[in-house]
Amino acid sequence: MAKLVKINEKSGIPLVGSIAFGVIDRGTNILQVRPTTLCNLNCIFCSTGSGINSCFHRTDYVVDVDYLLRWVKELVDFKGKNTEIHIDSVGEPTMYKNLVKLVKEIREMPNVEVISMQSNGTLLTKNKIKELEGAGLNRINLSIHSLNGVLARKLSDTGFYNVDKVVRVAREISKSKIDLLIAPVYLPGINDKDIEDIIVFAKSLNCKLGIQKYLPFKYGRRLKVKNINWYRFYNKLRNLSKKHGFNLIGDKDIKVEKRNSLPLVFKKREKVYVVIKAPGWMKGQMLGVAKNRVIMVEGCNKKINDKVRVEIVDNKNNIYLAK
Repeated sequence: MAKLVKINEKSGIPLVGSIAFGVIDRGTNILQVRPTTLCNLNCIFCSTGSGINSCFHRTDYVVDVDYLLRWVKELVDFKGKNTEIHIDSVGEPTMYKNLVKLVKEIREMPNVEVISMQSNGTLLTKNKIKELEGAGLNRINLSIHSLNGVLARKLSDTGFYNVDKVVRVAREISKSKIDLLIAPVYLPGINDKDIEDIIVFAKSLNCKLGIQKYLPFKYGRRLKVKNINWYRFYNKLRNLSKKHGFNLIGDKDIKVEKRNSLPLVFKKREKVYVVIKAPGWMKGQMLGVAKNRVIMVEGCNKKINDKVRVEIVDNKNNIYLAK
């Protein structure tokens, strides 16, 4: 079972630099906010390999809400007007106990236009949807990959998963002021028919639909599927759009604009000293800190508060990996 690390101001762990938690700036008007890595499912195609039986991750993280809000405000001020906050996770955002407070206080930030969130829907209830609506949440991206109970449970790899409950959640969201976007992952040869069932369901709710391409990653759970390239994927979406009279390509309501990124503080191959602050997300990793950034250090067995010299091997989007 993964160790739980609580991140707050006293931890000395900055909230920029990690892909697992904190705030991620990818050079657009959208900031990803990740309050926790916890997940209650164990999906067999999960791109991050997270879940209740993860074989990759030795540590889970939960970020103190007030500490997280201070970092969010700083980055929102940097981004300026019409910023979107997307509360996502390498796990499940609704496992974060202070989710409603997080949404409510982000809504009060003058430069924030849209607050969106992803969810598998299993922990959402009628009351929770009302709370999130009142807090100012604008959109929920709801993961539904099959309406067939047997297949949906198999894909989640959990015996308690109930897609009928998630369908009821979708209906409740569609009746609220929160926009609903159903976001299935297309798994060729596994849920082809199910994707069409989901299209019909989305049409019945008059909600948005964003079909995602299955992408295998090094540390994700991999399925033995005949994966297709991007050309064939978009060609399939075009054919399904024509068949069902439902636009599946692009959404004019989701505005993505290029914006200046936070300046990088480390260059690739730069050698720096970091102070070890916590165990890393995966085996063989530790979290190091330098220049107000958190750095995931691979191949590290140092103790907490040790100082170690590392080489930066990746710095894309201010997400730092070192050895």
